[in-house]
Amino acid sequence: MKKLMITILSTSMLLACSQEKSVEERYIYQDDKIIDVDNGDEYLLEETDEEFVLVHKDGTKETVAIDETPFFGTTLTDDYVSDWKSKMEERQETLLIEKKNQLKEKRKERYSDLSDDELLEKFQKDHKEGLDMTMQMDMIAELVERGKISNEEAPELLEIEPELLNLEIEIEEPQSN
Repeated sequence: MKKLMITILSTSMLLACSQEKSVEERYIYQDDKIIDVDNGDEYLLEETDEEFVLVHKDGTKETVAIDETPFFGTTLTDDYVSDWKSKMEERQETLLIEKKNQLKEKRKERYSDLSDDELLEKFQKDHKEGLDMTMQMDMIAELVERGKISNEEAPELLEIEPELLNLEIEIEEPQSN
């Protein structure tokens, strides 16, 4: 009887140890990748949310469709993709804010030698002479930023429809008179 119990216990332990890990145990989500703990492969979601870049332990890479991954359809995949998308949106938003700030700083430097009234006079003169609309909007944007004119006054001064007003334009080199 003892031998039977020992045999049953040993067999059950062997079976328990030899069972394949569940998806949640085998693949772990870590920062910006999913790692296969059995073989060390890393799955990275890049550029598109339809494919993973599979980086093998030896450093080789291959592209794998998301629906061909062993963990496809699990909450792990859903969480990873949703987290990746939110990080991408945050990154894009941060880059957009940085670009807007750079545009404002460049514009501020362009007109730093002019007072509010001088810049308004320059705009009015250039507007009458038909200066490029991009440059006119650039001056108006600086006047709005300085608080000399309001957002509501800007389209009227430019003589355009309010929907056409773009105060976040990028210009190469100022070509003023």
